[in-house]
Amino acid sequence: MQVTYSHIKQVKRVAKALKDTYPSLKLGQRQDKAAIQELGVRNYHEATRRYDQWLMLHAHTSPDSDGVSKCSFCEFSFAADLKEDREAHREIHERFHEASEALSYSPAHYAQREVMKRDGRDQALCAEDLEARLEGLLLLVRGWFDRSLSKAIYGEYWRKHPSFDLYVSMIQDTLSGNYAELKAVLKIRYGYNPGEITAGDSNWYPKAR
Repeated sequence: MQVTYSHIKQVKRVAKALKDTYPSLKLGQRQDKAAIQELGVRNYHEATRRYDQWLMLHAHTSPDSDGVSKCSFCEFSFAADLKEDREAHREIHERFHEASEALSYSPAHYAQREVMKRDGRDQALCAEDLEARLEGLLLLVRGWFDRSLSKAIYGEYWRKHPSFDLYVSMIQDTLSGNYAELKAVLKIRYGYNPGEITAGDSNWYPKAR
């Protein structure tokens, strides 16, 4: 089985709770018991080994001489042979995993977002049917939304980030005049919340208190 960040967190939680039951056991021994109990592995070391494999599951190494790896899940670039880089990747990857589980949604990565924006823009401008054009515009906005959410996860303010529907109500002033008819429909269906996203920008940021 794959061992994810959530599995490791659960093992650590159980190991901590086992201190009351097994006060004489050291932390490592309690972690072994917890790993066996929760994951069915031989020990905690095996759990962390599988966890390290999971961390690298989406990492792709560049064919260039610099050998930089890029994770397609969290979009972090790092040198896999450097401990400090691997630890930095671990931190970002765990952050994305935690956010994705809590939101039941993972933002698309850069290449996917670019396709969404391109295809959405073409459909919004060229489709004959109004609903098809609106669908294209929402695909374009979804590409923006995913980029904004990705930045929020990196910046650790994703819990405050608006949902997609709320984001649509905020982003309308950034849309060009080419979408005037579609913007009118968006206002009816999603509402209109100006001033939450700077006109001309597509990223949402929490307001300074």
